[in-house]
Amino acid sequence: MSSASSIFDRLSILWRRDIGARVLAHPFWSALLCGLILPLSYPPFYLLPIFYLATSLVFYLTVQNVAAFSVRQLARLGWCFGFGQFASGMAWIGEAFLVEAELFLWALPLAVTGLPAGLALFHAASFALFGALAKRLQPSQLGAYILLSVLLALSEYARGHVLTGLPWNLPHMGWAGWLYLAQPVALIGIYGLSLLALLSAAFLAAGGRSCVMAALALPFAAFIYSWFVLSGGPATPEAGAIKITVVQPNLAQREKWRPELRDRHIDRTFKMTLLGLQYAPDTDLIIWPETAVPALIGEGSGFAERLAAELPRADDGHVAYLLTGAIRREASAGGLAFFNSAMLWSGDGLLLARSDKHHLVPFGEYLPFQSFFEAIGLQQLARLRGGYAAGPTGARLSAARLPLLAPLICYEAVFPSLVQGGPRPAAFVNLTNDGWFGTSFGPYQHLAQARLRSIEQGIPLLRAANTGMSAAFDARGRQLDRLPLAEAGVFSLPLPPPLPANFYARHGDILFWLLCGGLVIFVWAARWQPRKRRLPEAGGRH
Repeated sequence: MSSASSIFDRLSILWRRDIGARVLAHPFWSALLCGLILPLSYPPFYLLPIFYLATSLVFYLTVQNVAAFSVRQLARLGWCFGFGQFASGMAWIGEAFLVEAELFLWALPLAVTGLPAGLALFHAASFALFGALAKRLQPSQLGAYILLSVLLALSEYARGHVLTGLPWNLPHMGWAGWLYLAQPVALIGIYGLSLLALLSAAFLAAGGRSCVMAALALPFAAFIYSWFVLSGGPATPEAGAIKITVVQPNLAQREKWRPELRDRHIDRTFKMTLLGLQYAPDTDLIIWPETAVPALIGEGSGFAERLAAELPRADDGHVAYLLTGAIRREASAGGLAFFNSAMLWSGDGLLLARSDKHHLVPFGEYLPFQSFFEAIGLQQLARLRGGYAAGPTGARLSAARLPLLAPLICYEAVFPSLVQGGPRPAAFVNLTNDGWFGTSFGPYQHLAQARLRSIEQGIPLLRAANTGMSAAFDARGRQLDRLPLAEAGVFSLPLPPPLPANFYARHGDILFWLLCGGLVIFVWAARWQPRKRRLPEAGGRH
């Protein structure tokens, strides 16, 4: 025991007198550096210790300077941390501007700096509010760390909802990249898991044996819960479960919409589908990715006739259904409206059902203030005048031999709010085209965040991606199959069963709000308790 205590004391001295002192000497540069390295804890790197190192150092830096810094300086500190995090963690966005570099290269510097700068304002707001409250309330030192965790978690909730929202790489991803730390999202969701991860890092920054034990106890509790719910192994597909075949054609984004290559692309997708059906002739549903066919397949009879002619019939006479992403258009009061859609076809070439993408990508599928920007010659990456129109939320697709399916087009799969409510589906189907982002780490992050919808709702998720990574996950987020990035391929499997509606599916983020409220009450109440460790005085260093 004494040996362990001695090691702990030495590490504590190293933290406060060496690492902490160096960080405090250059606060803004240190915050920026911590932000820059933080995404190493996210997919595809999964370096969890980096999450604790970066986040704990910024927490320590902020709390130690709360008295010495003005609210504006604390906002600047938070902005530096956020900018570093988003600049490195979302640098892959720049790949999209290289697909048609002759048109969009000029906008690349603005995209890779402007978006991080804007998102970092959420961090700046939470750090500024922390400074204002801490100066007024004078919480204990532990209370200050807890308060900062809660405010940062709330700002991340705001980031996921304000101005259409972008809940990309929230703090929970430091944990949720690991299956055995991700399962609590079935109880508290991604915002609740983000709060727990931030608290764990905050306790580590606070130091002291009890705080370090609390820092370790939180991920340990998440691991124990995850181990318990995963210990039974994957559920056996139900008798009569439909058979799924997922096709990943791997069409290069730069070539995908070239008219002279259209027939070649369509031939390739059909050829790969037929190859997959040779190995899985009992397939009930074929899934193609977002905008799989570079044509308006809902118009005319060409696609329907080819589908009916080429899909083979099973021994019992039935033909597989096809669920594919596609562009469609319809007449509207303002002319023609275009939609990014999911279409369900019968194998006989009948369009049975469709749903339109609701959550469109700003600057990718539409421009804010579309008319103004088009008037000065700008256009979104999709290069569709007028942009895409949004469809309704909560769409479900089904047919005679198919269960209820919930399509999620592209990055709709990262929004918990889009899968809440409505009839409970048997599976989520994520149709996406990450070909815009090449072989960067963006597709890995997208896949990891899509997987969380299966855990969060207790519903399996099937993912078809043009260039990868296509995958299938059961209702606990266990990977059942996957195709590599930037490779063509197919896989088939029976549809895994869903679980009964879990706590999060029934109640949403209620536990997140209860945790935030309880922690704020604790911080307030702790002000009147004896405190051995107080916040540092202005100009002081602890």
